[in-house]
Amino acid sequence: MNHKTLPRGYRYAGTMDFMRNRKQIKAMLALSVALVVLPALIPLPFVPVGPAWAAMNSRWWPWFALAGALILYIPLHELTHGVAMFALSGVRPKYGLKLPYAYAGSTVWFDRSSHIITALAPVALWGIALTWAALALPREWFWPVWIVQISNLSGSAGDIYCVWALARMKGDILIQDDGVRMRIVRKLPVVEEDVK
Repeated sequence: MNHKTLPRGYRYAGTMDFMRNRKQIKAMLALSVALVVLPALIPLPFVPVGPAWAAMNSRWWPWFALAGALILYIPLHELTHGVAMFALSGVRPKYGLKLPYAYAGSTVWFDRSSHIITALAPVALWGIALTWAALALPREWFWPVWIVQISNLSGSAGDIYCVWALARMKGDILIQDDGVRMRIVRKLPVVEEDVK
């Protein structure tokens, strides 16, 4: 269950902060690099780069289309987070830019399942849409669309890292994600008083 204010009976359990925590920053950056390299290498044996390169270089506008798609993807990613947050809480999210991150955040305390949904919504939704587009469009458009897909995956490294870390945490937890930092609280165990 999600809460507009922190309910009683919870205590601080941790923070995820990709602006200040060096260990978390390094882990997220390593995952981001892996999410660039692997998706770039996997299709190479099946879809050669040559036809896309020739098509991109035969005209000027495909390069602008690719640049525009990469720029447009960033607010669409954050909007997808925000729509999921609003759908699960009824509270309007806030959006912003705190270099090097664009973000969607909320004051709501989300339960683990809801936070996982909001975190993975963009990578799942846009991952499906971009994969479909890459496979449905003419073959020379595969790589330009796939570059946006790689951006989708690597740009979701922080989200994927958070989901992995939260899935490993024990107990009943709530997460407040302001967009650049997450505060995590865990429910205190109920202490039974002796009955005399």
